[in-house]
Amino acid sequence: MLGYLLIVVFTLCNLGESVLVRGYAKKHGSGGMFMNAIIALFSALFFLITDKGGFYAPSEMIPLAVINACLFGAGFYFTFVAFQCGPFGLTRLISGFGLLFSIFYGIFFLNETPKITTYIGIVAIFVAMVLINYSKGGEDEKGVSLKWFICMMISLFANGFIGILTKMQQIRFDNACSNEFQMISIGGSFVLLAILGIIIDRKKLSYIVKHGTLYGVGAGICNGAKNFLLLIIYTLLPLSVVSPTQTGMGMLVTFLMAFLVYKEKYTRRQLVGVVLGVAAVILLAIK
Repeated sequence: MLGYLLIVVFTLCNLGESVLVRGYAKKHGSGGMFMNAIIALFSALFFLITDKGGFYAPSEMIPLAVINACLFGAGFYFTFVAFQCGPFGLTRLISGFGLLFSIFYGIFFLNETPKITTYIGIVAIFVAMVLINYSKGGEDEKGVSLKWFICMMISLFANGFIGILTKMQQIRFDNACSNEFQMISIGGSFVLLAILGIIIDRKKLSYIVKHGTLYGVGAGICNGAKNFLLLIIYTLLPLSVVSPTQTGMGMLVTFLMAFLVYKEKYTRRQLVGVVLGVAAVILLAIK
């Protein structure tokens, strides 16, 4: 029972982060680099505060963490831009397709045996993405913007490879330094985003700090909390239960927010693509 309760809390934290990032992106827009540096800082601090075993980071882990930091920075920033120029619902739903990267990594590098549902899910994801971005040009058939699609793809690839590198270090170091890996990865993304933010957004720093701090702190705490909760959930429930449960719950909450709060509308083809995408992610999550 505790595991399912924590999945609910995880879903709310994940949703809270997206709502806060989208809120700042739509209301204020500018300063995406420095704004996301604030998010990364407070997410990294969450892992620092909750670390109990002492800091242990073998030198062999550092290169993986540095690469992961760059991926985290790209994921944070381009997700922000996707929320800025695209719909909340589709942005959240497409982000769930990052599971595909872990599936490929498991099949080709960890010698995992895929089921028939895995192959069906992979094909369904690609069909869903075509349908979601499809447009004939009529008023009732408006597709998403090219800018949104490019940002979403970069974010998807970045977050997908984050999952792969996290799995690689868990296997290589036998889960001995997972917390440290997250601290260095997310902390490194803070340094990267802060430097780029100071360079790119230097004329707007006072505005970003004034209007974006509360958004950034809240989103950072939500990001750190959801990642920390996931580690606990995996010790309470099998992966075959956790993945489809959290995916299905996240999709449901996203739809409710998109329709009821943000009043977003989808074309028929996009709706078919969304439903197909949800089904694909659940099929891929089944072990």
